[in-house]
Amino acid sequence: MTGRMTERHRESPRLVVVGSSAGGVEALSVLVSNLPRDLAAPVVIAQHLDRRGPSHLIEILSRRTEMTVQAVEDKAHLEAGTIYVIPANRHVAVTDHELRFVTPTEDGPAPSVDRLLSTAADVFGEGLIAVVLTGMGSDGAAGARRVKAAGGTVIVQDPKTARFPSMPASLAPTSVDIEAPLESIGAIVRELAAELPAASEESEAAILRQLLDRLRDRTGIDFSAYKPPTILRRLQRRLVATGNPDLRQYLRYVGAHPRELDKIGASFLIKVTEFFRDAELFDHLREQLVPKLVEEARGHGRELRVWSAGCATGEEAYSLAVLISDALGVELPDWTIRIFATDLDPDAISFARRGIYPASALAHVDPQTLQRHFTQTDGEYEVRKHLRTMTVFGQHDLGARAPFPRIDLVLCRNVLIYFTPELQRRALQLFAFSLRDGGWLALGKAETTSPLAEYFTVDDSRLKLFRRRGERLLVPPAHTAEPRATAPPRPATARTAFGIENQVEAARRRSAGESAEAVLAAVPVGIIVVDASYDIKAINPAARDLLGIHGSALKRDVVHLAERLDSGALRRAIDTAKAGESSDFTATLLRLDGSSEVQTEVEISAHAAPGPPGDEQRVAILIRDVTGERARVRELETGRDAQRGDVDRLARQIDAYRETNQQLLDANRELTTENVDLRGSNEELLVANEEVQATTEEAETLNEELQATNEELETLNEELQATVEELNTTNDDLEARSAELAEAAGRHEVDRRSAELLAARLAGH
Repeated sequence: MTGRMTERHRESPRLVVVGSSAGGVEALSVLVSNLPRDLAAPVVIAQHLDRRGPSHLIEILSRRTEMTVQAVEDKAHLEAGTIYVIPANRHVAVTDHELRFVTPTEDGPAPSVDRLLSTAADVFGEGLIAVVLTGMGSDGAAGARRVKAAGGTVIVQDPKTARFPSMPASLAPTSVDIEAPLESIGAIVRELAAELPAASEESEAAILRQLLDRLRDRTGIDFSAYKPPTILRRLQRRLVATGNPDLRQYLRYVGAHPRELDKIGASFLIKVTEFFRDAELFDHLREQLVPKLVEEARGHGRELRVWSAGCATGEEAYSLAVLISDALGVELPDWTIRIFATDLDPDAISFARRGIYPASALAHVDPQTLQRHFTQTDGEYEVRKHLRTMTVFGQHDLGARAPFPRIDLVLCRNVLIYFTPELQRRALQLFAFSLRDGGWLALGKAETTSPLAEYFTVDDSRLKLFRRRGERLLVPPAHTAEPRATAPPRPATARTAFGIENQVEAARRRSAGESAEAVLAAVPVGIIVVDASYDIKAINPAARDLLGIHGSALKRDVVHLAERLDSGALRRAIDTAKAGESSDFTATLLRLDGSSEVQTEVEISAHAAPGPPGDEQRVAILIRDVTGERARVRELETGRDAQRGDVDRLARQIDAYRETNQQLLDANRELTTENVDLRGSNEELLVANEEVQATTEEAETLNEELQATNEELETLNEELQATVEELNTTNDDLEARSAELAEAAGRHEVDRRSAELLAARLAGH
């Protein structure tokens, strides 16, 4: 991160920790060969080595780098520019900027990458750079979570290029800042370990403010209150990842790649999640709330609907599934359970759909729960079928998407605190619409319903549990919409034949000095130039193809030569153009394309065209095939009805697909244990099954959104009907009152005349 940012400072010391396993010696050699001698940080390498023989890793690495390479013996003080190699079968922790041997307290590979990363994160915080390379197993996944929680940087070797992808692939996407090929990681580490630039110049500070404003407009999150060093450190990761040297060029990059704003937001937000996070809340859910929901649901169809909004990598959603499964027990197959788990991050959703977590992610879960609800394979845990079928994962933006209807419980914890007040209010409006009357809402410790308190009552202030109350709320309009690429504005011109004069003019400029025939041949529309006698002066290949004109056409009468066109309409169009006015007409042509007959709709415009000095008036005929455009219009007109039919059809197939998928999964597991040679085929089937599962979940998510929209329209219709009835009642009251007033006025007039007659009689006497 260079450029015009001249003032530099250092937030904290840097440390680079590299973890690897199988195939790691070769990967480490490539990595250290790209590190400079004066690297501004020490490097600690934890490699799972063979314990049975001596290691030659130090000698191998020393030949590939100019940095000092040394083994750790008992303890070592960390110094920049030095590579420290941890011996095989020894565990090391980072304490007070030193490396110390420690006694292992659990089984697992040694040295433990998880232990090293976790202790280093506690000491170095944002100054820690963690690198996970090729290897088997999942060592490093839990440590990477600790690094992210402390604000450090996590880099993984691209699993697609790793010799053994299990280790880098085991990290949750929310724990990874940069995924890169092995050859690029050394340069990335060098850039991140360098001193942190500060936006000291006014122009650079203005660019930073502009970038944060764009991020707020897209995500609804205002990061301007964050500490500038924290913002700059996390921005530096994105600059390095995208190959931009400074903020100015990065701002241009963001303008061309709007999705980069989502990655910036993800790097600013530390998404730390785990199974049964916040034990006090989940104990309350297990002991009180979930049983209460079950009892209430027995009276309305044995259906429970839960929404985990901002689910990250899925731990919260599966934790809820465990609680519901335990509460229902043997009754579970007789119930309809839907846990909608949504997040804005598509990578996090993809990871959650896999339902596979490293053993370190469930280390604090009691063994009975693990046995009932998870299957252990190769050091990882996979959620069982009964949990997976309850959950529906989908990408969802609280600022732009529709909510899910008839929800019993919403969990949205530590999400609203990052939103602007306006977006907080919209999210609460979505929850107020989604929740049934009396439904529950769980928020984070620092969150409240104050932006929309009239729709919620406090159920437990300590646990931040609220209940839905009041009339049903209509879904608010979307606040945040994804920017769409727009075409640059075109200069205003007089109406032309589909605006193609610009193409003709562009072709004329490109082909200065070329013949007129070459110019016309380069134009992608049909063009014919005729004189006042309708004789062809020029014709391009596109016009010949559309009109079926072959052979020499010059100096021949176009009206008679273009047999596919209505000669009368063509003549009138030319005559109109000769009179100085544009004329269009549409013709339907039949042309042979191979052995099939193709119907083509053609629009023709005739315009007066200047000829050579002293020559007679000429007319340009412009022809364009618009069949494709009109077909697309027809598709759009019929697409809505077809889409509804497709959604219904997919909904009917969902249950069948799920059952088929599970049968295939079970068959794959049996075949794997019976015949190792079929392992590769089984893995291919598993990948196919996961893709089908993702498709069915997306369809179900779309179906729920459509249902929510329909219910919203029905609610609006009911309100309008009530308004009409109220107006009718008011109108009847007004008519009755008018009649009463008219009658009273008549009586008043009679009384007035009687009084006048009486007064006249009295005056006569």
